[in-house]
Amino acid sequence: MKQSLTAGAAVFAALILAGCSGSGPSADDKKYAEAVTAADPADFSDIPTDKLAHALGSEGDELCGQLKRGSFEAAAAYAKTEFSDTETAALISAAVLVYCPDQKSKIPKG
Repeated sequence: MKQSLTAGAAVFAALILAGCSGSGPSADDKKYAEAVTAADPADFSDIPTDKLAHALGSEGDELCGQLKRGSFEAAAAYAKTEFSDTETAALISAAVLVYCPDQKSKIPKG
């Protein structure tokens, strides 16, 4: 849980540093943020969708790229550099749902 709080704090800090820059997140980025929150409400539900979408940036696309180039394990290793196991699983499953449904077979069952 402490690792989750640390990663959650890092995302929140990124949100604060990001401030109000440029245009808002795309519709897909918002869907991704909503899917991440649904997959892991304990860590992400306190962050407004637009801010979470902005903070995650291209994370979903990158995770899909990792899946397409390799495996779930490769995508998880990439995400675990900044997120807990629970957050990583949420990020990857949300990425597949929104950005690369063709990679669904690479998500472990259970």
